[in-house]
Amino acid sequence: MLVTSTITTGRITAMDLTAAEAVPGLLGIITHHSDVSTLTGRFVGDGGQFHTSRNPLGGPLVYYHGQVIAVVVAETREAAEEAASRIATTYTQTPARASLTENIDRARQVPSAGLNIGDVDRAMADAAQVVTTVIDTPAMHHHPIEPYTTTAQWRGGRLRVELPSQWVTGARAGLAETFGLHLDRVEVSSPHVGGAFGSKAWLMWHTVFAAAAARSLRRPVRLSVSRSQMFTVGPFRPQSRQFVRVGATADGKLVGYEHVEYVQTSHADDNRLSGARITSALYDVDNIRVSAYVVPTDVNTPGSMRGPHEYGPVFALECAIDELAERCGMDPVEFRLHNDTPVNRADGLPFSSRSLDRCLRRGAALFGWDDRSMEPGTMSDGDALIGWGCATSIYPVLRAPAEVAVRLEPGGTVRVSAGGHELGTGASTVLAQILADAVGCTLDDTAVELGDSRLPPGPMTAGSSNTGSIGPAVWHAGVKARTMLLTALAARLGVTPDLLNAREGAITCPARSFTFAEAMAEAGLGTICADHIWAPTELDTESVASGLGGREVFAPPTSRGRALYTFGAQFAEVAVDRVTRVPRVRRMVGVFDCGRIVNPRTARAQLVGGMIWGAGHALFEESVVDAAGRFAGADLGAYHFAVNADVGDVHIETIDSPDEFANELGVKGVGEIGVLGAAAAVANAVYHATGTRVRKTPILVDDLIP
Repeated sequence: MLVTSTITTGRITAMDLTAAEAVPGLLGIITHHSDVSTLTGRFVGDGGQFHTSRNPLGGPLVYYHGQVIAVVVAETREAAEEAASRIATTYTQTPARASLTENIDRARQVPSAGLNIGDVDRAMADAAQVVTTVIDTPAMHHHPIEPYTTTAQWRGGRLRVELPSQWVTGARAGLAETFGLHLDRVEVSSPHVGGAFGSKAWLMWHTVFAAAAARSLRRPVRLSVSRSQMFTVGPFRPQSRQFVRVGATADGKLVGYEHVEYVQTSHADDNRLSGARITSALYDVDNIRVSAYVVPTDVNTPGSMRGPHEYGPVFALECAIDELAERCGMDPVEFRLHNDTPVNRADGLPFSSRSLDRCLRRGAALFGWDDRSMEPGTMSDGDALIGWGCATSIYPVLRAPAEVAVRLEPGGTVRVSAGGHELGTGASTVLAQILADAVGCTLDDTAVELGDSRLPPGPMTAGSSNTGSIGPAVWHAGVKARTMLLTALAARLGVTPDLLNAREGAITCPARSFTFAEAMAEAGLGTICADHIWAPTELDTESVASGLGGREVFAPPTSRGRALYTFGAQFAEVAVDRVTRVPRVRRMVGVFDCGRIVNPRTARAQLVGGMIWGAGHALFEESVVDAAGRFAGADLGAYHFAVNADVGDVHIETIDSPDEFANELGVKGVGEIGVLGAAAAVANAVYHATGTRVRKTPILVDDLIP
């Protein structure tokens, strides 16, 4: 049981454990006076695996509200809760500054996130129309259905940890380093994850504390984090402030784009979640200036939440583009089409594939965009003002090294093992499909093993990279295994391998047909084993080894002189009650270019879920920071997000366009792109309905009252 601080910043002056130690069944209490205070962990941004480098039990100082100050271990959860409630802590407090806005004077520039092309100031001076806007996005939390938990046990000097994780390879490496163990002395298991969205990507300190307690007590320890504690124990989407300036000629041609982004971080780590540079790839503009700043605040280190770098910048730019299109007297879809580009202006590389124009046109047709009134506030349905809005989506194609093992077993089972993860997105199904196609077996013949550090090392399941990284490795290993089987079987039959064919679970030759089980028996090889390491060609040998060894390694979104991105177009209809001013999303349409779609059903689920989540970003989600520096309403009752009743029909289509530059399968990724653009489409629809342009999220009733 975790005990967390009730102040935001200050020092622990005393902890009275007397009453807690009298609780029957108590096994121990860990505080900053315990041995765990000396344990260290490296922040993922500095080549490590930890969500934050700051050990919250590293000393008496309190750096943020909800910081872990004690861990209580007991025979039962009830006893642990009772003991935790009896710990009396005395503090001295210091003034806290936990929000971005009150700390913006402390901003530090991130030079690597900047971009300067052409002469932006001259372009703006010459532009016929210029839009300047400042947009704020709030802190948000992931709220997966499954909370954080850890079960740790030691046997013979070996540590085994079971936890929900998006990166078992990294968790093993981090735990090994922290406890001074060799990698082969640590096992991390996470076969199934009940939702994550970035919240379980990196190693967190409560897992370290559970392992330390298990070692001290010489017995297994299970530690569960409560829903309210998840607000501060783990990461969150940070607050941001986006300054955007865009200029265009009288006929709607973009001439200048400036974007300055401020993103919240902690004092412990510079989690540089800036993404303004990525937006420079959206449109054809010759003059671009992008800069990014991190703003240290009195919070735990923020982390990745779907579209972690891109959400704020894409939202801000797409709202500004909508406003600029209106200033130029152009339809928002036509304005975007007018400024489409085949080249990424940030680096001058042509896109490997870019069907944004097709996405916009198809989405507009599906939505019935031609019936949209140009004038805001002129469409209605009974007591509701109706607004239609659109926005584009963009996300880089991320790829990482992956190793897999394929086994053809004597009974005919075709098994693939990889250190990837099943987060509920359908990874097991998709990888089974790839395996079946590569080997020539049926889906019923396949078995997929994921989520264990004893399996071949895999990348973090994040950034829409899973299928595009592990999938090619599965394909190559499957082809190797099939070749080995057919070669051995051909030798036994006295024919050449080219006369054999494996397809849909049957291996055929001119004279005979075998099931996979029969073919394995006839070949007489026992189990056939085939391994493969796949990595983007842009990564050198050292980077590949680092990635497989438990460091966060992604190739840049480029390949063979091409820029790799996914694109989309999103449309939303919003109804705003004339009296109550409550906005409702009636329907949404999204069309996406995500490369090859391996499984349309799982892809649709990801995209629809992302669009609904994006609508929730626009109208509901906000982790409010109060004057004392605390996240107010830290539970599911007070944290509002979109559910089925909040969004009407959601229709999506994908343009199945395999991208050979991304990988051999032509896969790009679908996890993040649905979130990006959805909020801007909803915000632009709210403006079209009411004539009120709200420059923040969430858009609330009081923002729309005249």
